Amino acid sequence: MTTAQIGDNSKAEKERRVLFGYYHRKDRDIAARMKALAEEKKANRQNAKAAGFPAQKLDHYLKAFEAEDQQKPVDRLKSDRENLAWLGLIPDDPRGDLLSDRATDEQMVQAKGFHAGLTGLDRVSGYDGGSASDKLWLESYDAGRKEYDTEVPDLLKRIEAAASKEEPATPPGEDPFPDTMH
Repeated sequence: MTTAQIGDNSKAEKERRVLFGYYHRKDRDIAARMKALAEEKKANRQNAKAAGFPAQKLDHYLKAFEAEDQQKPVDRLKSDRENLAWLGLIPDDPRGDLLSDRATDEQMVQAKGFHAGLTGLDRVSGYDGGSASDKLWLESYDAGRKEYDTEVPDLLKRIEAAASKEEPATPPGEDPFPDTMH
């Protein structure tokens, strides 16, 4: 009787072992990326919290943003408002209208376009090309994008300065020593 030696495996066993190694490597690499992303998310949440945005607000916003059925977050809000009214924590809306001060369709188009520009989404409105809604959405997108591009560099400088306990650099053309005594 001969003893099994390394290399005596059948071709099918070798292929199975190699295939397992392939899937394990991919799984391990994905797990490492997930861990790195989780650490990045944690750091982002800490920075957001320091800026006054709790994690629950970010979670809620992302969940509503990603909802396939946009009515679900609205229904949830209605239920939450009803519960708070029943507890006497907020006044009950006598008209029973969740959104008694509803935004117009135009305001909704503007808000969606501005949000898309501000958050760096694709510049595609989803409305019929050339329609009034499409044009309004694109104008609002551009306004949101411009606000982001204009404000973020200064915000990032202030955040970095606060992190390093330094004063932010004075913008060009501005007096670095303004007269505070009048």
